[in-house]
Amino acid sequence: MTRYTVDGVAMARYLVDQLPPAADDVFQRAEQGIDVIEAPTVAVSEAIWTAANKGTIADVAVDTTPNAVLRGLVNDGPVQLAPTDEQDLAVYGSLIDHHTLHDALLIANHRVRGTEAIVTADEAFAAEDTIWT
Repeated sequence: MTRYTVDGVAMARYLVDQLPPAADDVFQRAEQGIDVIEAPTVAVSEAIWTAANKGTIADVAVDTTPNAVLRGLVNDGPVQLAPTDEQDLAVYGSLIDHHTLHDALLIANHRVRGTEAIVTADEAFAAEDTIWT
């Protein structure tokens, strides 16, 4: 079983079925219980905010509620919460000069938990193993 960390954009695009093939494969394998997708609470929060407030995701109109997004991703979906802990914050501290707050927390979560890669299109994660295309 392979474990992946996922960012907010990937989760938002999952909700509207607009992931590129490699990222979609990760989500499909997690839906089938073959692999595991983990997301720090900050990334799930970003996906909730995006879906509930933006109006569109990847040019797809979205009309939803925060609770519906949480259900679609975590309660009934393939994403497992990976809460930020003291170890994450220690690693985060070494990253804040090079990344945004959210990116640094995501990278710290990925490194501390030793996940295979980050599912993201964000070039800010270029130093990490990523999956997208």
